[in-house]
This record gives sequence, structure tokens and C-alpha cells, in this order.
Amino acid sequence: MKITKLLLQLFLVSIVLTSCSSDDKIVEVIRDKYDDGIIISSEGNFGNKDGSVAYVDNSLSTVATNFIYTGKNNAQLGGLIQSITFTDTDAYIILNDVNTIVVVDRITFEKKTEINTGLGNPRYMTIVNGKGYVTNWGDGANENDDYLAIIDIETNTIEENTISLANGVEQIVSRNNKLYISHKGGWSSNNIVSVVDLNNNNAVSTVTVKDNPDEIVFDNSGNLIVLSEGKPLTYNDDYTEVLTSTTSSISFINTSTNEVTKEMVFPENKRATYLTQSEGKLYYYQGDTDKVYSISETATELADDGISVGSIYGMNVKGNELFTVKYEFTKLSKLLVYDINTKSEVYSSPVGLGASKIYFN
Repeated sequence: MKITKLLLQLFLVSIVLTSCSSDDKIVEVIRDKYDDGIIISSEGNFGNKDGSVAYVDNSLSTVATNFIYTGKNNAQLGGLIQSITFTDTDAYIILNDVNTIVVVDRITFEKKTEINTGLGNPRYMTIVNGKGYVTNWGDGANENDDYLAIIDIETNTIEENTISLANGVEQIVSRNNKLYISHKGGWSSNNIVSVVDLNNNNAVSTVTVKDNPDEIVFDNSGNLIVLSEGKPLTYNDDYTEVLTSTTSSISFINTSTNEVTKEMVFPENKRATYLTQSEGKLYYYQGDTDKVYSISETATELADDGISVGSIYGMNVKGNELFTVKYEFTKLSKLLVYDINTKSEVYSSPVGLGASKIYFN
């Protein structure tokens, strides 16, 4: 696929001499392996089909290696990267706008195959017992056609059967042979988490939470933690910022009973948008303060202070380090890493356009 002018410029920038500490170092465009490090996926500009993947080694000793798929395969991925799911050997790169999943070796990022049937606005994927379950919006304007596509991981083919779900499926996780799907609402709104029991003929039940649930993780006790962003009500003039919304919340669901056992509600119009879990703590981001906050899984109240990170588009936590990516679609986004104890920035590197997801490979 032809490389766009902007992407070519960014690709060339990524291979020039770059200052790192006091030494000049060359960013490697092609490596043999991309393990023992951090994978950053970037959406690219919508419509340009220029999503990309970057890599940083765990030592954080050099700037990121950008466009690793392009460098390895001499081609673009050819779509907007929504998310990546990993098996022990492969990475499944979901391209939302072209209804395709590109399968690559998770270590080398060499392309193995692609899946381009049976998908309709695919979003996220989880893997259970040799099958991949992919959330699909279907037609974004149709509130009655959302579903899970099922992939045979051994053959990387889509099964004929699908699992129909309510409107606005988003993220998906699995535990004890059950699937848990947040319903952010697609182009509208929803307020449920679906539970699919794979042991009971894929029976579907739902749990009601606050508006627009998105991020979902498990705590150390096996509870499902759900961040509901709240339904946007008003925006700024160019629709890049939500001004008012319904209430955000963090809900804890007992996965044995499917009941909400605890809920922490944010103040009015104090909207939370990202959530991750690490070593018994929850980390969440609030755009009104541009801070990431942390609380214990057993906490009953939200935090008072956090780490100033600016406007971000994604985050993750590993050990004592907070990884964030800046919101940016006109130039390369930046990966910024913070020491959680000191709240200080310890690393910065340009990555891709519209960087949004951070994975540990």
C-alpha cells in the first residue's frame, strides 16, 4: 500500500540521529525481536489508513523504534488500529475502519495472515480455549446489530456462528469461561456490562452500571471493575472536548453473583476516561485536572491528588512506572513515563500518530 506523504515524513524522522541523554543514538528501524519491551499502537489519522506500531525496550535507554510493522513487512498495516490482542506466539492487530485483523508473530512482527471476513467495525478481542471473541459494532447507526465474532485461533478463520449483544459493545475480558463486555454505546449510549457464559450455551445476562462503561479489569479478588465515563451532554466548538456529561463512576461487580457490590461516583462533570490495575491498585485519569490518580482496590473513596500528565489518549502501569501517550493527531504522539513514587517524568520519546494503547510484550 502506498505510504502517505505525512507518514513518509514521520518515518524518515524516526531514523535520523536522535539525542538520548548526552549521547547521539540511531533509532533502529528493523530489529530481529520486539519482546522484553513496550508495544505502543497508534490509530493514525482517520481515513488515511496509516495506523502504526512502535517499540521501546524495558530499559528505556533509547528512543522508540517506530513503524516496526512497516519496517519488517515493507508495507503499511492499511487501517486504523483499534487494539491488539496477544497469544503466546502471535499478535492480533484489529483494524477497525477496514474490518480486518492482521495476525503477526508477536516477537518479530512479521505478518502471518489476515482475517477480513465476518467482521463489522471490530473493536477488542479476548481469547478463551483456542477461540478469539471479537466485539463488533456492526453498522454504527444501527443499535440492534452488535455481536461477537468467533475466531478459530488454530486456523485463524471466522466461525459462522456469532453471539448477538446489545448496542455499543466495546472492551472484552474473560475469566472462568465467561466473557465480560462493556457497552460504551457506540455512536449513542448504553449503561450495561454483558456476561456470556460459555459453559451454558453462550447464555447472555447483563449488569447495569452508570452511563458509557468502557475500561474493564479484574482485581486481585476476581471482581470485575468497570469505569463508566458518563454520557457526553455538551462539547466545545470543535467537538474535541466534553464540557458536561452524566456521572462517571467506578463499579465493582461480584463475578459469582453479577451484582454491583461497590460504586465510587465522581463529582458532577469530573469525567474519568482511562482505568488500569496493577499490584492491588487502580489507576484512573481525569481530563478536567489532567492527572492520573491511584487508589487501593479496597478503597471506598476516590483519591485527592495524582500525577500531572497533561492531555493523554491512553495509559498503562507496570511496577513503579506509569506509561502515558499524549493526545496528538497532527504530529507524532509522545510516550511519557513517570516514576509513580516521585511523580516525576523519567522518559520521553516520539511514537506514532494518535498513539492510544500501551502493551507489555
